[in-house]
Amino acid sequence: MKKIFSSKFFVLGLAIFMAISILGTSIVPAGTIFAEADVSTGLEVSSDSAANAERINVADATYTAAEFILKGGVQSDWQAIGLAQAGYKLPASYSLSLEKKVKDAEGNFSNVTDYARIVLAVRAIGADPTNFAGSGTTPGYNLIEKIYNHDKISGQTLNNPVYALLALDSGKYNIPYNAKWTADKLIAEILSKQNQDGGFALTTGASEPDMTAIALTALAAHKLNPEAYTAGLQAVSWLSNAQDSHGGYGDSAESAAQAILGLTSFGVDPSGLEYTKNKVNLIGNLLSYRLADGSFTHSRGGSSNILATEQGIQALVAYNLLHKGSNSKLYDFSNSSVQNALIYAPVTLEGPKSTLAQGYGYASNVLGALEKLALQTNLPITNPSGAYVTGIGNIPAGSYGGYDGWMYVVSRNGQWINPDVGMSDFALKDSDQVLVYYAGDDTKLVDSVAVSKPSPKEGDSFTVVVTSKTWKWDAVTNTSSPVTAKASGVQVQIGNRIVTTNAKGEALFSGNVPAGDYKLTVTGYREGKAPSIAKYTQDLKVIPKNVTTSLTVEGPQGVIGEGTLKASNALEALQQLGSSNDFKVDITKSSYGNFVSGIHGITQGLYDGWWSFVVWRGGEWIYPSVGMDVFELQESDRVLVYYAGETTQVVDTVVVSSSQPKPGEAFTVTVSQKKWVWNKDTFTSDPVTSPAAGVQVLIGDQKAITNAKGVAAFDQGLPANTYTIIVTGYAKDSVPSVARYTQSLNIASDVIAPVKATATISVVGDNKKGTILNSTTVSLKEGETAYSLLISQLGDKVVSSGTAGSKYVKSINGLSEFDGGPSSGWKYKTNRDADPSISADSYILENGDILYWYYSSGE
Repeated sequence: MKKIFSSKFFVLGLAIFMAISILGTSIVPAGTIFAEADVSTGLEVSSDSAANAERINVADATYTAAEFILKGGVQSDWQAIGLAQAGYKLPASYSLSLEKKVKDAEGNFSNVTDYARIVLAVRAIGADPTNFAGSGTTPGYNLIEKIYNHDKISGQTLNNPVYALLALDSGKYNIPYNAKWTADKLIAEILSKQNQDGGFALTTGASEPDMTAIALTALAAHKLNPEAYTAGLQAVSWLSNAQDSHGGYGDSAESAAQAILGLTSFGVDPSGLEYTKNKVNLIGNLLSYRLADGSFTHSRGGSSNILATEQGIQALVAYNLLHKGSNSKLYDFSNSSVQNALIYAPVTLEGPKSTLAQGYGYASNVLGALEKLALQTNLPITNPSGAYVTGIGNIPAGSYGGYDGWMYVVSRNGQWINPDVGMSDFALKDSDQVLVYYAGDDTKLVDSVAVSKPSPKEGDSFTVVVTSKTWKWDAVTNTSSPVTAKASGVQVQIGNRIVTTNAKGEALFSGNVPAGDYKLTVTGYREGKAPSIAKYTQDLKVIPKNVTTSLTVEGPQGVIGEGTLKASNALEALQQLGSSNDFKVDITKSSYGNFVSGIHGITQGLYDGWWSFVVWRGGEWIYPSVGMDVFELQESDRVLVYYAGETTQVVDTVVVSSSQPKPGEAFTVTVSQKKWVWNKDTFTSDPVTSPAAGVQVLIGDQKAITNAKGVAAFDQGLPANTYTIIVTGYAKDSVPSVARYTQSLNIASDVIAPVKATATISVVGDNKKGTILNSTTVSLKEGETAYSLLISQLGDKVVSSGTAGSKYVKSINGLSEFDGGPSSGWKYKTNRDADPSISADSYILENGDILYWYYSSGE
């Protein structure tokens, strides 16, 4: 971190510097978000409001309504339109469902209002409604043409011409002069329905607030048309005259919302004096239907209502747009299909003595993210000028009498950015992480924390090395450059053990940390001063000395032993199994290390073979490059010790042509094998897979030999039962071609109740974190996804961003993206798909799936 007044001194100028010196406080430039100051103040709420105990401004009400919708997933086109105009990126699942809806209908819908709604939704996702839902060389559907040539607009309800006009005004489209319906024809149709009092009705009869408002919304884009403009002014007047004593139109949130939409579209402020009755204006009336969770109720005292909520957020967004000086015609996407998307960013707020708050929020800049966190945690932010944050909570800048105060940095791609702009001017990007912290002129950041043993075991001694970062200002170049150093004199805490770093930034933990999951915390709190280093945390897993593993020993002609046991390394596990199964393990010492030379009397050299081992971990076989005595086991490892020769391989996959064959039904079993080939350039053993030809597949009393493609055919099928598939490659007086492999198979009868769908999930972190979730088989719910299964198993240990259909896992059990480098992060794969191309919450799991979540370095 650079000193408080480095680049900012030169940017803000000498006058500001002198003012700060006099006041004795430091500053963080700030700004406004979404709604300007006059939008968020002075709005009255009816006394019988559902929110009468809570004062909330329009910006916050907009945000909480959006949060409510996003948490439940976008369920309607109108929700999507409101969210898009509020700046939110719509989930991919919604875009896909919209496209599917149009494809399934082949672009044909009964009502023009359906076409209009879909056109607006297509614009909301940034697509073209004149060419939508096509594929490859097949063009999409022209939904605009469906509107201007529709034959059921006249003589219907007022909704038809109103929404048709809104759709045609949503962008810049080429409408033929001879079209059945042009904008002028639609305007004429709408004006023919206006009542003498200036209002409109759905069909005939007395004027209605909702229809008057929506007609005004449609006419707003045509003020240059004298007749449309005059009709619009009459509707504006009617909406004011029709208000009741509560500032609304009866007990209806939707009526208030539609009135706000119409007035803002026409450029009229619905919070103005003309729309204030008994000190309650239309905005206050609408907010009186707001519930604590951010949603809206149809009538006061009611429960959350989807229609009221979707219309409520649209009205609030339109009001915000009006006060920002933007285009307040909510349904007009002609200039930009979608505004700059808000980022779902994590924010940490570190005070001088402790963490004040942590959370997530949608925002486009750092100040917005901070304000969202403050809203969630009820922490007041002191920002008297609207330009500089001078206090958070009860901690003002200058608390220690110097140039101490509130600062911020952003972690992007695993690296700290120390901005030279204010909070409101720093635009957030996907995956940014914000740290707002109390600092003095010597407060640094933690640049890295290195643990000498990535996965220490209980009883191990290990060292934690802390490196700090600050920024040094160059007055010549007017730039600040990062400087790293070993962080001496800071406290490193693991559990209840606290060690202070030495001059080399080292904290030694001498074998006294029990097994468990910990938060490794670095602090530099000081009495009477700002911290020497901003608080930092990362996860640390201290694994048990012995872990549960399964072990199978395969000889050249059959199984020697197998079992489940607890051990620290592979050799220890083998020796335990030998002791319990009464077979001897021979160890030979050599200059290259110790190795297993014999098991159960079968010694190296027989059939020119030797003893080898592989480990099933994280959904695949790994071939260790070290001996069994130094290969440390992880929880749920499956170890295979087998007698091998130059040609011996291990079975990689066994795939049955039908996941659950029926009795007597023919099926095939396809076997692939894996070997490791030495790469003389990289000095590594690289895996190579191939069809396992000529191996025997035994199921029950039937056996078959695989062909050149590794396929074994069972033409007669099998009776209903549960079987074990046994794959072997035994050869007389020789090493086997493949090590023996087994897998279960269920042949289900039609009269037997279907087997409940299950899937197996495991979660493995980096070398430091190790296994987070051991391989676990669980029942699948209908529609279960790779994401929902992860959440069901780990709950709040999973941190994600995005909305339904486009969830992105940012952190699991404290291991976050970029912790392992600029390209590191969480990925998933299954036995059916090694590299899925869709979001985890769009990937539907099937019976028997093996789901593997893993942390990738990205290299």
